Amino acid sequence: MKTIAVTLNSVGGPVQVETLDLSEPLDGEVLVKMGAAGICHSDQHAITGQHGAEIPCVLGHEGAGEVVAVGPNVKKIRIGDRVALNWVPSCGVCFYCIREQQHLCSDGTERIWSGLLADGTSRISRNGQPILHYCGISTWSEHMVVAEVSCKRIPDAVPYEVAALIGCGVATGVGASVHRGQLSEGDTVVVVGAGGVGLSAVMGANMAGAKRIIAVDRAASKKNLSINLGATHFVTADDRAIDEVLNLTEGRGADVVIEAIGNTALQESWLRAVRPGGTMVLVGVPSTSDSTSFISADLIRSEKTIKGSYYAAADTGQAIDDLCAAYLQGRLPVDRLISKRVAIQDIQLAIDAMLTGAEGRTVIAFD
Repeated sequence: MKTIAVTLNSVGGPVQVETLDLSEPLDGEVLVKMGAAGICHSDQHAITGQHGAEIPCVLGHEGAGEVVAVGPNVKKIRIGDRVALNWVPSCGVCFYCIREQQHLCSDGTERIWSGLLADGTSRISRNGQPILHYCGISTWSEHMVVAEVSCKRIPDAVPYEVAALIGCGVATGVGASVHRGQLSEGDTVVVVGAGGVGLSAVMGANMAGAKRIIAVDRAASKKNLSINLGATHFVTADDRAIDEVLNLTEGRGADVVIEAIGNTALQESWLRAVRPGGTMVLVGVPSTSDSTSFISADLIRSEKTIKGSYYAAADTGQAIDDLCAAYLQGRLPVDRLISKRVAIQDIQLAIDAMLTGAEGRTVIAFD
């Protein structure tokens, strides 16, 4: 069959919208008609080469849609199922999975970065030449063949665009707050960067019952959106921002500071806003060639903790279930996060909108 998809053919781009060949699903695979796909900074990192991706590939790693065909030996997913796509499915038996760190699954991690499906081949091609699957799911396409294990059923009442964002950016931000920040009622949290992941961390902090949720961003336009999603305060990111946070916290600093941009200088400077005995969570990912420096003597004397937070920071399939339930219960207003919807042909406009940093999340809406 044919599918319209967004391809990356060289580092630096530009991306291209083109018609590709998509073969039928094979053993343990399904064909998904995409309903919506998210535009995430990780896709931009692949475009720029900041984080390497095997190319040529079809981009996209946030998506949801309807299963329209299944291959042999598909056991749980059926035609007609509404699914969110999970780019870090867990094997359930490796060292990490049996220790309840499924998001670090070695089998899943190895597979997604290869650009190939489980049998070592691709279902996408152009003029007979294979095109690779970004993160194993390549959601920037009208249709896509994915592994059954990458599909998570979603309730009928959850819109595809909400499920798409839950599948990555929302799960990542909430995981940074709830699982790595371990926020609880009465805590004070600072979220540095009110992008998609940062705003999701704000929602996660609100779900956890944090008393003060301070969003920090250079774009003043993010203030209303941050407050609407649960922030109690908004601080403009400038030279006075850390001092302003210290003033808001009686000079002590916050229980938890979440750095959601991936800027090493910010990671270093915002440690000052963490109270003694508090925690800094690093969820924004810098370039793999960048390094961050901390003075270990200060860490020892203040007993501050620095944690990394990857993806959902929990079983990713369970996270999708839990976050869909929280959305339906009105505790996770993901729909308020969406500020722009575009057709796949307008993908560059969507990427440009994301890079301005002035809006919420942009999604591709498929007919």
